[in-house]
Amino acid sequence: MFQAAIGHEYANVDLVGKVVDRHFGSTALDRRTAVPLLEKFASSEGTTQLVRVLSCLQQRGLELDVYLASTALVACRRSSDSSTALDILQEMTARHVELNTITYGAAVSACASGGEWARALGLLDKM
Repeated sequence: MFQAAIGHEYANVDLVGKVVDRHFGSTALDRRTAVPLLEKFASSEGTTQLVRVLSCLQQRGLELDVYLASTALVACRRSSDSSTALDILQEMTARHVELNTITYGAAVSACASGGEWARALGLLDKM
């Protein structure tokens, strides 16, 4: 799960897990509490940390859904990270999470701003 995007730094998920545990404490993990955390990492740390947090949330039982994925994909768009965006789309498909216009649009924008025009056009064809 997202290991390709994390690469050799996968061990840092434990460190991110400690931050997540500190942030959530005994609060139940749900989309309502997780999306703001993802948004914070997306705006301050870039997609590498964002993917770590997403993986950490999934390890703690929060299933990937369209809201979490959309938050991550918007971060990919902002940082022109087409590779991570495509990994997230692939993960969504593998987990049978419905892709919508927001997820496709953010992934198309990430690909286009990263210079991956052929991939962006390919995603547009799938919409």
